[in-house]
Amino acid sequence: MLKFRSDSAREGQPEMRLVERLRARDGEALSQLYDQYGPIVFAIARRIVKSPGDAEEVTQEVFLYAWEKAHLFDPGRGSLFTWLGTLARSRGIDRLRQQKSQERRRDALSREVVAEPRPRESDPRRELDLIEARDRVRGALEQLPPEQREPIEIAYFEGLTQSEIAARLEKPLGTIKTRMRQGMLRLRESMLPLLAEEGQP
Repeated sequence: MLKFRSDSAREGQPEMRLVERLRARDGEALSQLYDQYGPIVFAIARRIVKSPGDAEEVTQEVFLYAWEKAHLFDPGRGSLFTWLGTLARSRGIDRLRQQKSQERRRDALSREVVAEPRPRESDPRRELDLIEARDRVRGALEQLPPEQREPIEIAYFEGLTQSEIAARLEKPLGTIKTRMRQGMLRLRESMLPLLAEEGQP
């Protein structure tokens, strides 16, 4: 029994030495950590978020966290593999929730842009037109650069002023105004065919 404990302790020594090097801000230790656990962390993230690009970003977040918060690793609560795997899972779930939230916001915005009173009697052709219009709005939003789309969504869904948006995003007010104006112009350009079909100015 004593021999088993001794072997277990020896197995944990290399792991703890690696953690101690991370805590000492040893860049080579981070590279070693990534080489050893990167593929596993990526596989866990990919299983959750599906997209390879998103999985890669989650993987980077995990190792950045491990680099900055190595002092939080507690060998008494599990191995380094367990810690990194838990981080990958939680970051992956966070990313998935964020994506779903953004999709819901865009769907809501697209419905509002083309909203109009429903006819009393169901018109299948009209329903299809509305669905197509909403898809166009959603597609137009997705085509906007993130720096233009984000302040527009914040203004629409949260009701923040441009000054408040600038403070939240830590950008100059003039920059936010320019990005929102450019974004709205691009949206309108994308929607011109739809507005023409609807007979709107």
